[in-house]
Amino acid sequence: MDNNRKNGVIYMKFIKKLCVIGLSVCILSIVFSSASMATKIVTDEHLNSVNEKNKNDIHNYKNDSAKILAQETKTVLIKTTREDKSLLEKKTKEFEEKMKMEQIALIEEGLKKATSLQDVEKVKSEAANLLKKEKELFKEESKNYVKKVTDTEKVNLAMISSSYKTINDDFFTFNKHRFYYYDVDKNELLPNDKVNTIEEVRAFEKKHKEDTTVKDNPINTLILFILLGE
Repeated sequence: MDNNRKNGVIYMKFIKKLCVIGLSVCILSIVFSSASMATKIVTDEHLNSVNEKNKNDIHNYKNDSAKILAQETKTVLIKTTREDKSLLEKKTKEFEEKMKMEQIALIEEGLKKATSLQDVEKVKSEAANLLKKEKELFKEESKNYVKKVTDTEKVNLAMISSSYKTINDDFFTFNKHRFYYYDVDKNELLPNDKVNTIEEVRAFEKKHKEDTTVKDNPINTLILFILLGE
């Protein structure tokens, strides 16, 4: 009797362990399934962006032919150089105000002394020449008022290696390859020249250099033989 009770207790413990293991497997399955679905949604979003860009940028692009061969997402620092013209705008405004006052003073002084229409025309000519001369001097000085500024931005960057096809004469398809860079937070593709100096991007392109070697489509040769044989 005691042995039966002991065996029953052991059996119940075994059943409980199986239940715990089964529940854990179910939870892990749901987690991995959700992660896989999220990854697929992100990948599809990237692929849609790649297809849309190709339609706009690539002549004879075969619609929806892009395939993502590889992708990695990393947080990178993007440096962008721009011209800061705020000082130039300030100096230009000051120059315009200054010239306005100087011209008014010159014209008023000249008109006081003018005794003929010819004198008036001379005053107008002097005012115009003064403005022209000062503008030329200010143009040279203005080069010093524009400063180069480097902005640094932290970006979650999806680096994508993708193949696609172009089509000619409605028959011949050609395999192509391109790298794309997607700002995950802004949901937009970035110009390659904006990121091509970033270390992580260079490493990604080096890692997937073999992707850039595309093979000719053998169907093109078959179609050509058929057309020549007709």
